[in-house]
Amino acid sequence: MKPVAALVAITLLTLAGLLGTGPVPVAAAEPAQGSAADGPLRLELAELSPRVVTAGGPRDLVVAGTLTNTGDVPVRDLVIRVQRGNPLATEGALRDALDGTARTDAVTPEFMPLPGELAPGAQLPVRLTLPLRGAPETSLALDTTGVHELLVNVNGAPGDGARARLAAVRMLLPVLSLPPDPSAPDQVPQATTGGATPFAMLVPIADVPHRLATVPGEPTLLTDDGLAAAFAPDGRLGGLVAALARNAPAGSRVREATCLAIDPELVETAALMRSANGYQVLGRDGVRVPGTGGPAAGAWLDQLASVARGGCVIALPYADADLVALTRAGMADLAASAITDGRQVLQDVLQTPVVPDVTWPVEGAVDDATLAIAARAGGRSLLLSADAVEQGRTAYDSGVLQIAGGQRAQFMVLTDPLLTRAAAGLPDVPGGDLGAVRSGSAPSASPAGTTSPLSTQDLIGALSFRSQEQESVAARAGGPLVLAPPHRWTADAASTDALLGAVDQLLDIGRIVPRGLDDVLAVGPPTGAAALPVTYPLQVGGREVTGPAVDELRAAAGDIDDLASAAVPNSGVGVSPEETFTPLRRGLLLPASSAWRTRPAEAESAAADLADRVAELRGSVRVLEPPGPYSLGTSDAPILITVANGLPVTVRVDVEILPSSGLRVAPIEPQEVPPLGRRQVRVSAEVTRSGQFTVQAAVRTPDGELLGQPSRLRVRSTAYGTITVWLTASAGILLVVLAGRRVVRRIRGEPRSRRPGPVPPDPPLPPSPEPPAGPRSHHTGDPFPDPLAATDRLPAVPHRGERPPPGPPRVPSP
Repeated sequence: MKPVAALVAITLLTLAGLLGTGPVPVAAAEPAQGSAADGPLRLELAELSPRVVTAGGPRDLVVAGTLTNTGDVPVRDLVIRVQRGNPLATEGALRDALDGTARTDAVTPEFMPLPGELAPGAQLPVRLTLPLRGAPETSLALDTTGVHELLVNVNGAPGDGARARLAAVRMLLPVLSLPPDPSAPDQVPQATTGGATPFAMLVPIADVPHRLATVPGEPTLLTDDGLAAAFAPDGRLGGLVAALARNAPAGSRVREATCLAIDPELVETAALMRSANGYQVLGRDGVRVPGTGGPAAGAWLDQLASVARGGCVIALPYADADLVALTRAGMADLAASAITDGRQVLQDVLQTPVVPDVTWPVEGAVDDATLAIAARAGGRSLLLSADAVEQGRTAYDSGVLQIAGGQRAQFMVLTDPLLTRAAAGLPDVPGGDLGAVRSGSAPSASPAGTTSPLSTQDLIGALSFRSQEQESVAARAGGPLVLAPPHRWTADAASTDALLGAVDQLLDIGRIVPRGLDDVLAVGPPTGAAALPVTYPLQVGGREVTGPAVDELRAAAGDIDDLASAAVPNSGVGVSPEETFTPLRRGLLLPASSAWRTRPAEAESAAADLADRVAELRGSVRVLEPPGPYSLGTSDAPILITVANGLPVTVRVDVEILPSSGLRVAPIEPQEVPPLGRRQVRVSAEVTRSGQFTVQAAVRTPDGELLGQPSRLRVRSTAYGTITVWLTASAGILLVVLAGRRVVRRIRGEPRSRRPGPVPPDPPLPPSPEPPAGPRSHHTGDPFPDPLAATDRLPAVPHRGERPPPGPPRVPSP
């Protein structure tokens, strides 16, 4: 093992010495100490000029950005260069370039040194200027038109390690015509050739849902105030609409080729934010605070309506709902309402016509069941990705075709999946830059799909590549080349300006011609167009909104339907049931938004928030707990309970006192409670016990489901209960019986007590005492007085201080 280790050490030292002597190709760079593939540096580019190379444009390439040390060791010996690959000749080569697996070493100019050492967490501004034509050592040496892949390569030595590639950014650079060569000033610039390709472009305007479901009368409630920043002129949505206003004004060729695909929930939220009542935002610990984005939302909405007026506008499903996920979960009616309500809401808010009978599902893919739902919702036509149809012998990347097995003669307009891939920035090959990973260098990253100003650069290159293909025109089956970015497009003002500017350049040189999607959808497929069945790709299905979130939505939908069953139509007060429950049903679509695809935690959290909101509204119809106990003085006293209704619609509910050991109540008739009001209900009750106890009162819908938790009512009873009355009556009867028995015994002369055993003889009678001196009684003349007569008399009570008179002397018995 020692000779092998020594050989490895010598090799590393030799390579380190070679790297330290001067610039070398990227392939020769070895990994630094640690894991150089982790990319200890981050390069963020904010400027690339020109975005499209033309003969009349700039002659130098300018790249500018910021280099940040994201590691924990300083980096020294920093150098940078821009290198390129050969022109991309095939669609496969373009896909390799988008994946980061194409070669970019056709021209490798010398590295340019960057000053100083970059400490951990420090940033360094980077700006590099390089001639487009000239010698390969000092320029990009462009010598032919086409689409090239650029690589901005940063090398350095982290800590005490060897130099290696620590950061890299790749992107496509289209060359429509060559600028003059400084070494051959008399050379005629070469221009690309190509036929005029019919072209249409979709611009999605959507965002993550921020609103919580409310009922009429409640203030608009948002989960956060992120839309206030997004609607601002320097925000993403504000910059996107401003770029459309600048580059695609009404009547221009760019506007003719552009179709706005707008999320109706987003514009509805903006309209509510700028309303006179304003809106509220959930702060920390659930505290509601006033929102600050009302003016920005109003200005953005006015500008969007101006841009949309006079051009093609289609409506995404409400909240850009995942239609396939809803259909698979058994909520087909909700999926259909997302399509129909979305069109109506968008038209009402923007006050502009919306293309009817067209559906653009997320990722341009549906299954057969969702296809039937779209037909039921008036979806005669669909915008589908060419990857979501079963291709036959002829491969289609665009076209207007019949849908095999579709209803109502459905047809589809195909969108180009390659252009969608270039806009999304999602690699088809896991791991991205495989060559860099194998060599231990930091993999290259593309700004596509990010919030970078250069996020549309790959899309510009892919569009230029598509427009130069002669053979693909015949395969488009009478339809335009359709650019369809993902619904969650992250383009801002700068990136949208660059894309629309590139489209205008391609229109100027005749590479593309505008073809409005509204006209294509109105005409339909050409006669004899092929009919292809739809297919739902597995990778698309793997990104659906997760099952637990959809299950929560299904339960919440059942709770809303049950609550709606208690609403009284045409009550004459409050709002109608439709006005009350339509916002809640639309709120079910917010957690099913395509924004939560591949984000299961956020989807489940949004579904839980909605379920809590529905439970809160159901609990607003309840029996109010009185401040004190009910005092009942009799066994059959009535109880007055109060039923409150927190909904803006009249409800008819069943009120019940749950079974209790201390109270029995008569059946209670269904009660109608006015909107945002109360109703007192007189309950006939019978007390079965005395003292203080608790009973529960509940409110149920006509279907028998509880509305919220039962309320606790305290009862204090001073009346005798049934058991107490029975015991008292029994004791009274016993007393009567005993008293009667004593009377009978008195009448019969029975002794008070009779003991068993021999009867003792009567004691001898004492002699009669001499009568005391004084007045004679009425018995004086009786020669045989009753010896017991004197003993039956009560002795005289002597006065205080006197001694009682002596009694007669006791005579011994004979």
